[in-house]
Amino acid sequence: MVHRSTGCLLCVKRRVKCDEKRPSCMRCERYGKTCPGYDRGFKFVTAKPHRSQRRPKQSNFTEGQSWAAPVPGDASDADHENTGVWTVRRLSSDLGDLYVTQCLDKLTDEISQPFPTTSGYVISRWFLLFPSIYGRNRTLDSAMKAFVAHHVGNVTLNKQAIQYARSTYGEALGRLRKSLSSSSEALSSEIYCSVLILCLYELFADTDRGDVWMSHARALSQLTEARGPSRYQTELDNILLKASRGLIVMYSLFGGTECIFASDEWHSVMKQQGNPGLSFELGNLVEEFFAYFTLSPSLVHKLYSLKEADFANPATLAKLAELLKEALEFQEKLALWYDKFCHATPAPYEVLSSTGDTVYPIVLWYSDVNSATIYCSYYSYMVLIHEILRTCGYPGEHRAMVAHFRDQICKSVEYTAQGLLGPYRMGFALRVAWEVADSVTKQWIRGCLRTFSEFYSVMREENY
Repeated sequence: MVHRSTGCLLCVKRRVKCDEKRPSCMRCERYGKTCPGYDRGFKFVTAKPHRSQRRPKQSNFTEGQSWAAPVPGDASDADHENTGVWTVRRLSSDLGDLYVTQCLDKLTDEISQPFPTTSGYVISRWFLLFPSIYGRNRTLDSAMKAFVAHHVGNVTLNKQAIQYARSTYGEALGRLRKSLSSSSEALSSEIYCSVLILCLYELFADTDRGDVWMSHARALSQLTEARGPSRYQTELDNILLKASRGLIVMYSLFGGTECIFASDEWHSVMKQQGNPGLSFELGNLVEEFFAYFTLSPSLVHKLYSLKEADFANPATLAKLAELLKEALEFQEKLALWYDKFCHATPAPYEVLSSTGDTVYPIVLWYSDVNSATIYCSYYSYMVLIHEILRTCGYPGEHRAMVAHFRDQICKSVEYTAQGLLGPYRMGFALRVAWEVADSVTKQWIRGCLRTFSEFYSVMREENY
């Protein structure tokens, strides 16, 4: 996708101005290195959750101390119950695990907010398992501490808590390396969960310019493949698989690799245990859509390989014809799927923006966050399909359709990007909107980024 710098990879890395000559730039030659070219692949970013205003509490949090929810019976208990404010306080080391568990309980309460707990049918189920699996494995415990401490620090505006989270994250990485080299641990559910948590930590903390999460997502993809489809028969492993699959598809999409889930075997595995919180019909439609979604990286890679291709070359024309055929087939399949989906769940409806937005004064409101997430994914896929059809020169109002679905995504932000994991749900769709945005829409998205990145750090504008 489009990057801010158009220089070659080496010049960008060296932070020098590239002369952008092709196939290789002169600056690299003068530097004495082979020019690596201009193909960067993709980057993924997400948005920030909308949260109600909280009253921060200051504390004397230092490295090595524990962090926790209020002690039951403490004077701050009433505030904790009424406002949901976290507190960070000095605790003796022998109480550490107890209060880590309390923090996990509090975090799981907040995951679905402002929606019902049953709304985030995959993510909520995953987080709700945290308290029950804490204490099973030291690597997993360190990953949990890092993620939860970062969240506590963000909510309480406590920099020392965030620093503690960063330190514990480093500890978790060290433990993870040892665990992955252990034949008894490497393929366990606990280590798989640890990698997933650390990937999510990077999306929130963004410790190194927005791309470290890709390393964890790559590890998650490799670990999923190494474990094999037979490892996901239990409820826990099936939940972890469904919680991981979005990140794995994004890694495939932005990393330029084939998606490991693009097979009937994996599609069958993911359907096995259903989706509690969804009706049987809706659950099947979600799985059907995800099966289509696993094939999207292949389409994107083919599309971008043709962006600068020589259209006078017969080989290019053959690839173009093949891509056009695939795009039309997917368009037909998605049309049939969408018709069924609209009958299974209420369509979004238009309401006035509560923020008085001037670019999108009318926004989309949904019956629940599950359908909102799937609708936004559908809009993203349709942007891709019409962009392919436009590139292939297929007749139709494809520019207008791209703009329509782009606007559907933007009008969904106010509803779908709410809550702690709002950006996790909305990030890919909003990135798609950015890639096809006109100047007005791009400026509107920039405004979102400035706000979102306060809590969801990977959403910083410089990552786009």
